[in-house]
Amino acid sequence: MDEPVDFAVTEAASGLVAAEIQIAELEHMLRHFDRASMDLHHYVRAVDGLPTADQWQLIREQIAEMVDAYGPRNPHR
Repeated sequence: MDEPVDFAVTEAASGLVAAEIQIAELEHMLRHFDRASMDLHHYVRAVDGLPTADQWQLIREQIAEMVDAYGPRNPHR
């Protein structure tokens, strides 16, 4: 009779590939948040005094680029 095939190596390799994909996606999201938060930081620092209604709207839009009602926004949306 044939002996059963050990899939442990294949399963471990597939787990590593899945982890690499997840890490790459997290790195992509972090780069997006880093860029968006720095854009917001520089914009807010450039506002002199209290923001106008248009400036507040731009600030809200920049924040909405980073988060939505469910938490951190996926940059692919």
